[in-house]
Amino acid sequence: MTAPYPREQTEAAIAAGMAAEDTESVMRAIATTEVVVPQAASADGDLPDGSISLPVIEQDGTSYVPVFTSEATMAAAAPDIEDAVSVNAAELAANWPSDDLWLAVNPGTEDGLTLPPDAVRSLPGYTDAAPTA
Repeated sequence: MTAPYPREQTEAAIAAGMAAEDTESVMRAIATTEVVVPQAASADGDLPDGSISLPVIEQDGTSYVPVFTSEATMAAAAPDIEDAVSVNAAELAANWPSDDLWLAVNPGTEDGLTLPPDAVRSLPGYTDAAPTA
């Protein structure tokens, strides 16, 4: 696996790939970064060690797991979120829990995007295709 994009370059790489309609660049930028996953207190207490809670938002009948490319982006888009964890996007995708969940990257921002479940599950394949610096 190649080294991840620095967080400050991830959003620029996603925006540039989207502007150029370069899906591979967008997927590689997402796959090779750490994403910030909002966390909510669970109703029944703590999660098992190493587990994270995937928040789900619904819009127009589609369920999304929101993630952000940085804590600053999350704070700007969703200032009411108080807790979050950082996880490797490719590892999250490799363990994607459902064929009914989409991934919302930077929801509520100008450059936010959504990925259908099959695209999410393909993210680990983009880590080997990342360019070397």
